[in-house]
Amino acid sequence: MHITFDRATQQYEKIIFEWLSEPHMMEFWDNSQEHKNDILNFIHGRKQHYFAGTTQYFIGLIDDVPFAFLLADILDPAEDLPSPLKNFLSKNGHTVALDFGIGNKDYLGKGLAAPTLESFVKYYNEQIDNQADTFFIDPDENNPRAKHVYEKAGFKHVSEYYPTEGAFIGDKTLLMVKQYKLVLMNEE
Repeated sequence: MHITFDRATQQYEKIIFEWLSEPHMMEFWDNSQEHKNDILNFIHGRKQHYFAGTTQYFIGLIDDVPFAFLLADILDPAEDLPSPLKNFLSKNGHTVALDFGIGNKDYLGKGLAAPTLESFVKYYNEQIDNQADTFFIDPDENNPRAKHVYEKAGFKHVSEYYPTEGAFIGDKTLLMVKQYKLVLMNEE
C-alpha cells in the first residue's frame, strides 16, 4: 500500500463532487455552496473567497487510486480566531488547519484514515511548507469515530470551541493538535 498526494486539479473535479454527495461525507463535511465554489475556484486557479480565501485542496491516492479528500489552510495569527485556536498556535513555525475524509466508499473501514493523516502531515511539511509544525483538526463532538482515528494519527484533544463562521456555526467542535518536529537543514 503506497499513499501519495496530489493537489486537487481539474482531473479530480468530478470525483471530488461525487464524493461530497455521498451520505458519509455529507454528514460531517462542509457542503455549503460557498465551500463548493471555493473548491472550484482553487481547482481552476481563480481567487478564493471562503474563510480567508487561502485553503488548499488535495487528493489522497492509494496505489494511484484516488480515495481521500483533504484541505489545508495556514492560520494567520492576526485572524479573528476563536480563543482556543489562538492558545495553541505555533510559537516558531506555521499552524495548519486540516480537514479530511475518505471519499471513495471502497476504502472505508480499511484502517487507512490514521496512516493517511500521518502521511499527509509529513507530505505537507516536506513538499508544501517546511515551516508547518503545528496541525489542527476539529471533528464535531458527535463524531467519536473521527476523534479516535485522529488520536491514532497523533492528534491530541486539547480543547473545544464553537465555530464562528462556515457551515458548522454553533456546533461544538473538538480542537485536536499534532506537533510536527521541524527538521533543520543544518541538523546532523
